[in-house]
Amino acid sequence: MRRDSREAVYKILFAELFNDNCDTDFENFIYEDMKLNEEDKSFATTLLCKIRENREDINSIIADYAKGYKPERIYPTDKCALSLAICELKYFDDIPNVVAIDEALTLVRKFSTEESLKFVNGILAAYKKDLEG
Repeated sequence: MRRDSREAVYKILFAELFNDNCDTDFENFIYEDMKLNEEDKSFATTLLCKIRENREDINSIIADYAKGYKPERIYPTDKCALSLAICELKYFDDIPNVVAIDEALTLVRKFSTEESLKFVNGILAAYKKDLEG
């Protein structure tokens, strides 16, 4: 299930914020812990690679849309959810925008705060609006 793939990527991104040594073994540990099948592992790996390849661009988008917030003030949990959603919105044409946003908000509900939910939703809604013109 792609939701589980996203949660696995979310956990890996979160760990990477605090540890530069997250390697393939760690990724595989998370995939096994989440009980991902091969299709879900493939999606998770593709998503994770795309986020890593475009991390500077994604972080720049987050900074641009988080008006009044310095990047270091954004909760790590929220930054991970924003990275996932922005990556999907910008680089995955086969994923509907509303799905990418809803999945990110599901992660925020699970791992962050009610205030964060509003913050993340506001950023993603504004970015989606600009993308769709």
